[in-house]
Amino acid sequence: MILMITGTRTGIGKALAEHFLEVGHDVVGCSRRPSTIDHPRYRHHEADLADLGQTKRMFRSVRQEYGKLDALVNNAGTSSMNHFLTTPDEVSRKIFDINFFAVLNCCREAVKLLRKSTEQTSAILNVSTVAVPWAIEGQLAYSASKSAVEQLVRVMSKELSTFGIRVNGIGLPPVHTMLTRTVPRPKIDTLIARQAISRQCTTADIVGPVEFLIGRQSEFITGETLFLGGVH
Repeated sequence: MILMITGTRTGIGKALAEHFLEVGHDVVGCSRRPSTIDHPRYRHHEADLADLGQTKRMFRSVRQEYGKLDALVNNAGTSSMNHFLTTPDEVSRKIFDINFFAVLNCCREAVKLLRKSTEQTSAILNVSTVAVPWAIEGQLAYSASKSAVEQLVRVMSKELSTFGIRVNGIGLPPVHTMLTRTVPRPKIDTLIARQAISRQCTTADIVGPVEFLIGRQSEFITGETLFLGGVH
């Protein structure tokens, strides 16, 4: 399988890329900075996904090298914790540029390659967050951008079904990553206490569900966002 994962320099994206490489797949990754992964089946692109021109060039390179994609995992994202009254307009717009519009553009470009997949179905998986169902204070722009991503999943799953492309989402509780490193520990603990599984999610917890949602075992699943940790 040939899959693209965005945001592979650190955290969840890097862990996913390393897992899929380990089990024998080809992985295309990207970030705004150089790669931290060294593997013969890994290709890294330095790209700012908020720039449509750079996004188009990246997918053009993927088409020239591989000619197709079997799966796309839209993992790259950004966040800012602040009361909406004191959140600058440019910060909110940047969050939407990365969390929603970059996802939309990656999906649009990837469809051209996913349609050429030789798998029974190809797949898009978008990352969401518990900040959507929990409406966490201080995360208005972030949760709104991810809510838009969940709506993207529902609508796009219908619009791409005739192409044999499934679209799903995965909703994550707090994970120890670059995005959460500045969140005070008491805040993290309060959120974990709301989960049915009362411990912090790890990257190892995410690998299996991602593998399922983009793999053959889930060929009859589309338009869904699966939340981890028992958050509902």
